[in-house]
Amino acid sequence: MKKILSMLLLLVCVLTGCSSEPEHTVTFVEGRQMLLLEEYNCVAVFTQYTNGSDKTAIPADNVTVKAFQNGIELSPLVPTGEKTENYSQCDASVQSGVTADIVWFFQLDDDSTVSVELSGGEKVDVELTK
Repeated sequence: MKKILSMLLLLVCVLTGCSSEPEHTVTFVEGRQMLLLEEYNCVAVFTQYTNGSDKTAIPADNVTVKAFQNGIELSPLVPTGEKTENYSQCDASVQSGVTADIVWFFQLDDDSTVSVELSGGEKVDVELTK
């Protein structure tokens, strides 16, 4: 019975693509306060996103980047089609096998420290400066 269950589990993993490595990863590079579109006071979270899947993908659909102030999640802003310091927006398509520089924007509530959480468990505090 154990052999049958082991074989079934192996078959399910082969058919569904089980892997110990995530297909999509994101890592923190830098965070800083910026004025977005000359109107919104934001924190810009600069990251590197890797599309390890076999299809073109959008980072915002496949990884999580969240920002918080005072324990409350900040609202994301996405200036579609705009590059920021050569970083593409989180809604830009990234081809299979590519690592891309991706930026995420969040509208600030105040000048307190921003806590950033990324899928994969990475957590970083960003101190704001004027």
